[in-house]
Amino acid sequence: MKKYILLLTILFFVTGCTDVGKKELDEKDNIQEKEEENIPEEPAYVDENPVVVGLYQNGRLISNTTIPFNINSDIASFDVYFTNEENVGSSNTKRNFTKYAANYENINNYKIGFMVSFETNDIPVNKVILKPKDTYILNPYIYNYLYDDVHQADGAWYSHIEELNENTVYSSIKLYATDKINNITSPITLTVFTYDTEDDFDEEGMYRGNSRHTVIINRK
Repeated sequence: MKKYILLLTILFFVTGCTDVGKKELDEKDNIQEKEEENIPEEPAYVDENPVVVGLYQNGRLISNTTIPFNINSDIASFDVYFTNEENVGSSNTKRNFTKYAANYENINNYKIGFMVSFETNDIPVNKVILKPKDTYILNPYIYNYLYDDVHQADGAWYSHIEELNENTVYSSIKLYATDKINNITSPITLTVFTYDTEDDFDEEGMYRGNSRHTVIINRK
């Protein structure tokens, strides 16, 4: 009889402990589920940027061009205007940039950036250009030079941007072929874009907004 009572006691104790353990696990699971339910979802990205942008040569919108890729020489230069008109009627970069920028309110809230991509013998290259220090980001294939044609005296000689100030704008870009330009095995894709906040870039730092224009540069 004593053995029977002892056995019942042990079974009750084990069963009780199991129930308590299960109850604690259930409570932890419920707490975790509630915490997960309370995590706010990141709002979907919506681009409300109204700026239309294009790349131009001699006043004409360029989307596709074919030119030689010669070592240690210019590939091409493009002007940046806030429009997609096929022909702006003038090749004066300073005048055109100012004219189309005036069509937007708070245009100074938007910045200009570029993306360049191409294939090589070894690896694909895809880079974002946001500042003058990115001049050599495409080395050893290409150098890129950014210009502020707006804040210059008419008729004055000036070089590419090396330092930024609060008024600097990127009104044109030049691509220059360097030592390994012949390793590029595809057309060069150049995209200009405008952005205002960091959410215009994805997790990999690539632009994901709609304010953009792309030129395909083919080797002649």
